[in-house]
Amino acid sequence: MTAVAPALAASAPAVRSPGELGAAAIALAHRLAADVVVDDRGAPEWIGDEIDLAASADGSVLKTGPVDDGLLTGRAGIALALAAAARHARDESLALLAQATLADVLDRRRAARRGQLGWQSGDLGIAIAAERIADLLGRPDLADGSRRLAARAVAALATADDSWLPGYADLLDGSAGHLLAVLAAALPASAERHRATAAERLVRDLRARAVVDVCGARWPMADGDRAVTGLAHGSSGIGLALLAAHAAGVAGADRALADAAWTWEDAGYGAEDGGWYDLRLDEPAIGLAWCHGAPGIGIAAALRSRIDRDGALESEATYLRALRSVQRARREIPDEAEDDATLCHGRSGIVELHLAGAEAEWSTDAASREEHRRAARYEASVVAAGIDADGSTRFRHGVRGGRSPAVLDGTAGVVLTLLRCAGPSASVAHPPLRLR
Repeated sequence: MTAVAPALAASAPAVRSPGELGAAAIALAHRLAADVVVDDRGAPEWIGDEIDLAASADGSVLKTGPVDDGLLTGRAGIALALAAAARHARDESLALLAQATLADVLDRRRAARRGQLGWQSGDLGIAIAAERIADLLGRPDLADGSRRLAARAVAALATADDSWLPGYADLLDGSAGHLLAVLAAALPASAERHRATAAERLVRDLRARAVVDVCGARWPMADGDRAVTGLAHGSSGIGLALLAAHAAGVAGADRALADAAWTWEDAGYGAEDGGWYDLRLDEPAIGLAWCHGAPGIGIAAALRSRIDRDGALESEATYLRALRSVQRARREIPDEAEDDATLCHGRSGIVELHLAGAEAEWSTDAASREEHRRAARYEASVVAAGIDADGSTRFRHGVRGGRSPAVLDGTAGVVLTLLRCAGPSASVAHPPLRLR
């Protein structure tokens, strides 16, 4: 494989060791724990900013309030970050806060609700978080709660009317994300009968929503008729879900439709500009985010190689294009600890791109894997340079200048990414896959 480590400028931070990156993660986890507040029921909660769509059509106005219960967007993901930090540092106080938070989240999800089943912020994502926290903290009771929650969500997707389907296709809380979470969920034996039915229904929904022509297959975003490239809302994530369903033997999952998704997305790559265009915008611009751009597209390609070994060469070519797109941007943008550090639209997403390369099917030798990991540690070192010993930060996160404690666009995601560089652990920035 070609070289992946970035050329280090004279002013670039030194590449920190796994131990140093772990220490930065623990400091940040303690800051996250210090930011907890107690709601009127005595339960732990965190406050964050989000776009107030009711107050501004262009999304320029933010509102502040408690985060939701989700894996990527709220308390379940925060609990996962605290549990991972507790396991790494053997810190009982962080473990207790993680347990209390997750126990309250599970207690509040007493009944399945329409529109609250997905991977990003719904029951399936919460179940994934609970399963991992149970393993990290040695709490099998939390795993029992996880499986009951997942079973209820999968049963609803299998048996309820069509209004329970998401109504759009994307990887986050759309049908593609639901599909991957259904395939990956740990279920009690009594609920297995619903898994195939739910997966088949979601595949049918994705097929029905696809716009297929000579350019390939695309899916409109949730808020309109515009289709985009990228992992979160574009064809990379949707194609990945269809490929995983095909590999799992789900009826109706057509490998050709997954291939058509990537054919269409390839057309969104601008060779002269060195990346994929962010098709949400009227003026051409290259996307450089996990959600809309090269990091997410490269991560999807690496995951494709682990599902479809026969297509590893093609997915490696896409990964390398994504990597070169990021490296080109890095040559033009200086390394600054004050930059955005998040998974969704910042440097942590680039860390995950390198780690995904180390885990890809084509990374068969130790030297190649270590090269990827060193590149990841370099990017993570820039993030860590923005964390002080007391856990206060100089990097940006949130949206539009706001603040967030969550996984996707905030502090919890940075904690998890730094811990990924400190030792082997699963990523929540990767779509949920059950790999054979």
